[in-house]
Amino acid sequence: MGYFLILIRLPLIVIHIVLGLIILIFFPTNNLKLKPLHHKISQMWMKILSLLFGFNVIQLGSLDNSADIFISNHVTLFDIIILQSIVPVNFVAKSEIKNWPIVGHLSSKTGTIFINRGDASDNEEVINTIKKYIQLKKKVVIFPEGRIGDGLKIKKFHSKLLESISNTGDITQPVFIHYPINYPIDNQNDIKICWADKSQTLIKIAIRCMSKLRTDVIIKFHEPIGCNEDAYTLAKKSFEVVKLSRDEITTVD
Repeated sequence: MGYFLILIRLPLIVIHIVLGLIILIFFPTNNLKLKPLHHKISQMWMKILSLLFGFNVIQLGSLDNSADIFISNHVTLFDIIILQSIVPVNFVAKSEIKNWPIVGHLSSKTGTIFINRGDASDNEEVINTIKKYIQLKKKVVIFPEGRIGDGLKIKKFHSKLLESISNTGDITQPVFIHYPINYPIDNQNDIKICWADKSQTLIKIAIRCMSKLRTDVIIKFHEPIGCNEDAYTLAKKSFEVVKLSRDEITTVD
């Protein structure tokens, strides 16, 4: 069954990616000039890609369309596909992705904000870019853990990028993303899908997803938080609700 599914899905995914690259020819080179229609097209493209990979999205809680920033834990690069298939958003991602074949081009042309990890001077530029996005009514997703986790625990949420929305009238919504083994029978973390160790690659995990009839993904949207507090407090509050979701859903002692 696994090889059969790969033989069916892989050609369809390749065709879908080629179509996406063609569509991007008509996107503006300046991400600030991307219109709501461009983001809707990206959302629909991600939704189809999610289906082709066999993701079964279980959405818990209510998406707040008035939110400016979504703060989420980060488990795999597929988080981007899943989140953007639900809501038209822009991501803050590590600068290395920009140089990846195909993935880098797709990210660059659809509004991704790239950040040089460990470069303090780059943080300020990214913060200012996020502010510009919000002013233009563009929604942004921040992964404040800094790096992809293993799905077994929620790492500390760093507050630096949240300075883009702290002490403002903006709204942020914490999001929990989780890949269970077999929802709702076994909600423990599926380490075959998550970035369990450094030997895992995007291609390896993509093949695993394609070989499965379905891959469950839980997305839980929490109550929105008003950004009338400092960045540290926003990060702490978001971390607490996301961690609580993981503990409740996976029944961690």
